[in-house]
Amino acid sequence: KVRTADDLPRHTYAISGKTLDILKDPATFNPIVDKLVADALRDLETYDISDPTTLQGYYDLLSQAYTLRMDLPRALEWSDRAGALDDKPQARATRGNMLRALAAAREVSTDMSSPDFIAKFKETLKARLSAQPYDLVKDQLIGTRNQAQMVTRELVESSLSGQLDALIEAANGQATADIAAAIMGAKMTLDISLPLLPHAASVYGEIIDANANAAQAASKWDTRLVELTPSAAATPVVVGIWDSGVDVGLYAKQLWQNQAESPNGLDDDRNGFVDDIHGIAFDLDRRPTTGPLASLDGLKGDKDQYIDFVAASQDMQAGIQNEGVSRFQKHYAALRGQDLQDFQDDIGLIGNYVHGTHVAGVAVAGNPFARILHITENWPWKSIPDEAPTIEFGERWGEACRQSVSYMKGANTRVVNMSWRIGRPMLEGMLAAKGVGATPEERAELSRRIFKPFRDGLEQAIRSAPDVLFIAGSGNEDNNVDFAEYIPAGLRLPNLLTVGAIDDQDRFTTFTTTGENVEFYANGFRIPSMVPGGRVIPFSGTSMAAPQVANLAAKILAIRPELKPADVIALIRANADPLPDHPGRLIINPKRTIEALQAQK
Repeated sequence: KVRTADDLPRHTYAISGKTLDILKDPATFNPIVDKLVADALRDLETYDISDPTTLQGYYDLLSQAYTLRMDLPRALEWSDRAGALDDKPQARATRGNMLRALAAAREVSTDMSSPDFIAKFKETLKARLSAQPYDLVKDQLIGTRNQAQMVTRELVESSLSGQLDALIEAANGQATADIAAAIMGAKMTLDISLPLLPHAASVYGEIIDANANAAQAASKWDTRLVELTPSAAATPVVVGIWDSGVDVGLYAKQLWQNQAESPNGLDDDRNGFVDDIHGIAFDLDRRPTTGPLASLDGLKGDKDQYIDFVAASQDMQAGIQNEGVSRFQKHYAALRGQDLQDFQDDIGLIGNYVHGTHVAGVAVAGNPFARILHITENWPWKSIPDEAPTIEFGERWGEACRQSVSYMKGANTRVVNMSWRIGRPMLEGMLAAKGVGATPEERAELSRRIFKPFRDGLEQAIRSAPDVLFIAGSGNEDNNVDFAEYIPAGLRLPNLLTVGAIDDQDRFTTFTTTGENVEFYANGFRIPSMVPGGRVIPFSGTSMAAPQVANLAAKILAIRPELKPADVIALIRANADPLPDHPGRLIINPKRTIEALQAQK
């Protein structure tokens, strides 16, 4: 019985050399695929797996393997098995269309460059997509069309070399299943997806253009929003933003302030933190540091340019074409080698850097009584970490959690937003990337020993603050918080809520992580908020859904500060809306909740 990711078997693969050399040599590549298929089929027969995301992973891997072998009937069979597990309408509408178009075209010609093949592929793909509601397929169409404007074979090959070669070398001839699957995926991309991409983009463009004047459905989320006026009968409430820091200059009138501290480079109040004017910070090693924002040490590019790129990527997702998008596409398409690796790392660092400020804006919007206290974390940001995690690191992280919550309790913090997640498999992957551990089992055991003190420290810290309501984002991996062993999202505590993401039409987003522990949902799709410097950019993620709930909780406590977390949760639950087609799942309704609260006074 497989209850968590830790119960799954771990397979190794005898892989060495450079990725591109492996892809070009059938004698090296084919045995990797053969073993992946054999291992997957054996696992499905041997293990009792009920987690839908895990099963979909197995089924999609098999579908991909049979596609590479051009055994398309079997590829479709496995793809359809995966599709049967989709519980999101967008996923159901977009799954399998390219594969079916490929199968139909192969019946006309086996030459993917022939006019007959291309015509049949485009005809089949357009017919299938046109039969679906446009709002369900729009995001995939826009994304693929934009991808076609940037992605070339040279770019993909350079990216593969930069990412996979180092992982293969670190594996020392005993590669993980993830590496083997990535190699197979690379072959799929280069030999099938890339040749089909311009034809798919052409079809997608036609459908997008045909729907250019389609009426935009009115937001169901906006009607639920509520603001408190400065004259409302309310009192200040401290809101902890446990994230990557906050650009405090943007929120001058909404900051908690430590009156015992001065910005002089000293620990005036002798609490172990220097210059903690509006909160505290920890460095990459989970030791106290200074500054309200995560550090940009290690950034190779220009900060402002990268923020422009972040904005452009969000515009691209919405189908917006402007000068910023064009500059981003041109810049990215030209990257090769180390420049591409540096770009990917820089984007990861900038993504961390802007995250907390964006979350803070969502958490305090429409609430003049909110007072921000930052707990600033410097998160790992490189695709391959500089150092592997250690047991001591896990112990320090657990202690940092206790310090953070103790600090917030001392500041009378009432609501804490935690738009982040860590899982034990993530640590196991970091160990593998650095070549730590002689076997997968050894790495797994080490990851457990690193994860346990961190998890225990976080859980103990939250339990120690029963009067504080903690809000966690569930995750963006379309999986299950319990199976993935996420914290804080998977913790079961009376003063912790885990929040998933819907869009403004009350549908699960395609990315939202769910699970038994994820009862509450809020809009997490293209939510506008400020990033450091003050620019407003729309972001998507459960990171944006969680602070919507923190926002509501802070408004409740501003009006009724005597309420306890259980009271706040009960009030939110009593006034929430049912999530369509998902019994027991609720969409928060801030307006109705605040109106109900005010009616009680």
